[in-house]
Amino acid sequence: MSKSLACADLATAFLAVLGNEKASREIFNISGEKYVTFDGLARACAKAGGFPEPEIVHYNPKEFDFGKKKAFPFRDQHFFASVEKAKHVLGWKPEFDLVDGLTDSYNLDFGRGTFRKEADFTTDDMILSKKLVLQ
Repeated sequence: MSKSLACADLATAFLAVLGNEKASREIFNISGEKYVTFDGLARACAKAGGFPEPEIVHYNPKEFDFGKKKAFPFRDQHFFASVEKAKHVLGWKPEFDLVDGLTDSYNLDFGRGTFRKEADFTTDDMILSKKLVLQ
């Protein structure tokens, strides 16, 4: 999949926003047909990168002091994303699913070694070390 194909869904949605008064001050999910939760996003990211199914650890962020760093999922509220609003308001329809888009992004950024900086797993290590102590 080339970058122009992977960006096609997003570009099509951007074009549908231009001049569309119903789209003003709105937020849209442009990620494929399926709903996604934080757990689902973690699984999709692993699949996109060619990694095994992740062990998902839920934690209470209030039990940690991450300083200025943020831990996945970056917020402690329930989250899911649907493309229904984009389909209805923008008349947009996805051509690629979430995993296709994530795979393409992963390959473009990490697969070719063109990423800007190494991944920082400090917060992950803090969470996992506490989990190990509690076991």
